[in-house]
Amino acid sequence: MYLFINPLGAVCYQAEQDILTLVARSDKQINFRFIPLLTLKTVTSVMKTRHIPLGDLEQRNKLAKELYQAALDCKAALFQGKKKGRAFLLYIQQAFLNSPTSYNEALALSAAKACKLDVDMFLEDRQSEFTEHQFQQDQQLAAKMNVTDHPTLVLYNLEGFDCGVAVTGCDSFDVLESIIHGNIPRELILEHQTRQRLHPLKNQKNLTCPLVN
Repeated sequence: MYLFINPLGAVCYQAEQDILTLVARSDKQINFRFIPLLTLKTVTSVMKTRHIPLGDLEQRNKLAKELYQAALDCKAALFQGKKKGRAFLLYIQQAFLNSPTSYNEALALSAAKACKLDVDMFLEDRQSEFTEHQFQQDQQLAAKMNVTDHPTLVLYNLEGFDCGVAVTGCDSFDVLESIIHGNIPRELILEHQTRQRLHPLKNQKNLTCPLVN
C-alpha cells in the first residue's frame, strides 16, 4: 500500500490517520508507505488553503521551496525508522493545521526533537545528495503509477483484483476500510465511469483489472 501525500496537507493528514487506524485494526499484515508527492498541484493546493493569489509568483516559488524541504525532511526522518518518519510527517502537518505558518528550520528542529530523532544526523541527512536522490526516486515511482493528485492510495495484492488499484481523494474512512478489505462500493465503481476516481494502474505488464463489467 502506498499513500502519496502533500507533506503539509490537511486532507492528507486525515487520510494518514485513517490508514494508521485501519492497519492497527486489521488482522492481516499490511505493508504501507507514506510518500510525499511534489507537483504544481501540490503548491497550488497550499496556496488556495492559505488564500494566496495563484498569480503571485514570489509566494508560489517560496511555497515550492518550503514543500520541497518538507519532503526532504520527511525522507531524512524515515532514515531513522518508519515509525519516527511517520511521526515526523504527522507532527509538521498538525503544526500547519493548528497554526498555518511557513515551513522553516525551526519547525523542522521542533519536529525532530519531539519525535526523538538524532538531531545531528537529521540535520546532516536533510541536506544530503542521498536524501535528494531518494526523493527523486519517489517522484519517479509516482510517475510510473500515473499518480498526479494527492492524497492517492495505491494498493496491490487486493482481494478480488488482479492488478494494482489507485484511489484518489481518500476522504472517507468507510470507503477506505471497504477498499482495504477488497469490497469496492458499487457507487465508487460507477464514479469511475465518469470521474476516473477509481482506476486500474496503467503500464503494468501482465496485469488485468476487472473493475467494471
